[in-house]
Amino acid sequence: MTDERSAALADEFAATNEAVIAFAQSCDAAQWATEVPGEDWPVGVVVHHIAEGHGGVLGWLETMARGEPVTDSGGDIDQRNAAHAGRAGGFGVDETVALLRDNGARLEAALRGLTGEELARTAPFGPADGATLPVEALAAVTSRHAREHLAHAQSALGVT
Repeated sequence: MTDERSAALADEFAATNEAVIAFAQSCDAAQWATEVPGEDWPVGVVVHHIAEGHGGVLGWLETMARGEPVTDSGGDIDQRNAAHAGRAGGFGVDETVALLRDNGARLEAALRGLTGEELARTAPFGPADGATLPVEALAAVTSRHAREHLAHAQSALGVT
């Protein structure tokens, strides 16, 4: 039986991911290449970052749900993000939307499958300087991460 909190987190994530997909599909080539202030990446890289991030957070979520620590540091994430930005400029809307759909579906399923016990489980989270967090806190980040980056990209294009 699905926990109501898990279902709500999964529903929120799915709606956010669909908003990102709709935004990506609305972009023309010039918009896709528009620099996003504060991100210092083009719109396409920001959106691809969201898609790739779904996969990363899925791994963290599964690790913490088992009660194991996430050992990545903030510096590790910064390095991966920089490497990603260097290669993601070549990805177009279609490839990015496909990754949003694939990684999004996997993350949504994982969120939906979390039990109440797993949501309450805590583990050290390296990106938060090793602070011990409940899985539910990380699960909530899945939507927030995407929404924040989406808002920046939309702002760069003057859309909401």
